[in-house]
Amino acid sequence: MNSSHTIFPALRKLFPIIFLALALAGGPAHAESIKDDAKKTGHAVGEAVHEVGHEAKKVGKEVEEGAKKVGHTVSSTAKEGVEAVKEGGKEMKRAVKGEK
Repeated sequence: MNSSHTIFPALRKLFPIIFLALALAGGPAHAESIKDDAKKTGHAVGEAVHEVGHEAKKVGKEVEEGAKKVGHTVSSTAKEGVEAVKEGGKEMKRAVKGEK
């Protein structure tokens, strides 16, 4: 997959932030205000990207913890199942031999 396919959706989400930053900055009257507006917009976009990355990291950690819990549960349940099958086999063997 081309990396631009993964970048463009993220940029699309940032466009409203960019437009909002430009709207809040007002209409530039000369080159200095355009430069300042561009800096402010860049700063706002940078903060937004940082926040998105931070939230994605938090979600990733939550998913990791959930996966660990599920893995432990499945593992312990499987071990219990194996022990039950072993014990059932031993009981069957004893029953066939006539033991108690």
